[in-house]
Amino acid sequence: MSYERSSSLKSYFTKRLKRIAPAYIVVVLILFITLSLLSTLPLQSYFTSVDSYTYLLANLSTLNFLHPTLPGVFSDHHLATVDGSLWTIKVEVAFYLSVPLIAYGYRWFKPTPLLITIFILSSLYVSLMGYLAVTYHQSIFSTLQYQFPGQLLFFSAGALLYYQHNLFQRYAHLLLIVGVSGFILNKYVDVYPLYALSLSLIVIYLATAIKQLGHIGKYGDFSYGIYIWHFPLVQLFIALSLFDTQPWLAFGALTLSVFAVAWISWHLIEKPFLNKKSHYVKEEKEQF
Repeated sequence: MSYERSSSLKSYFTKRLKRIAPAYIVVVLILFITLSLLSTLPLQSYFTSVDSYTYLLANLSTLNFLHPTLPGVFSDHHLATVDGSLWTIKVEVAFYLSVPLIAYGYRWFKPTPLLITIFILSSLYVSLMGYLAVTYHQSIFSTLQYQFPGQLLFFSAGALLYYQHNLFQRYAHLLLIVGVSGFILNKYVDVYPLYALSLSLIVIYLATAIKQLGHIGKYGDFSYGIYIWHFPLVQLFIALSLFDTQPWLAFGALTLSVFAVAWISWHLIEKPFLNKKSHYVKEEKEQF
């Protein structure tokens, strides 16, 4: 939708960059600086450590998997990763880059059969990587299984539902039952394409069929802020042992903290970089 509403290829990429990059860069830099206070290393050692700057470089370039940890930070946690959610950003960027290529294919194929083909090819890729992982006992194949080509399952399913939105709306409740049924069935049969399609149906239903959920938008678009900030906040609460005595109270405080930080992120970092005509900003104004 963003691509089709853009006046040019440059406009499309500029909008995507403005929506994603500012908050992403800020979260990486803020965590790099502030978490030095939680590191078991002295400040001087922390800021002169090669690991610190390897983390910074890897994360700013969206290659989080290369170095997801900071020296001496969360090292006694079950998972020492600073911000485990950011691994999907590189996949998201790959999606953005693929959109013009997919749209270019519309010159020869209609969107629906082309997207179904992409879904099938992505499914075959996932199966192939899974087969290679089992056959050769190499973890690299398991890692590759869930990278960009494998994640095209979700992207193509969502894009297909966008192009078939009228049909989806007509049978929305029935498709929700299909999606939930497929999601439950996948717990027993473990078929990744089924999981991708089922989850897409459920998410699109919640996003479009339940109109009341859209009213949250009048306060701002907090989805991205929640996404990039929740993981380090969870890690911080664990590091401060806040779950040890009053876990439910800590959970409530964590939830409020995540929404508060997402609100700040939207109003102070994300929104100022967006064009005033951006649908993110327009929807906020219209609902008020």
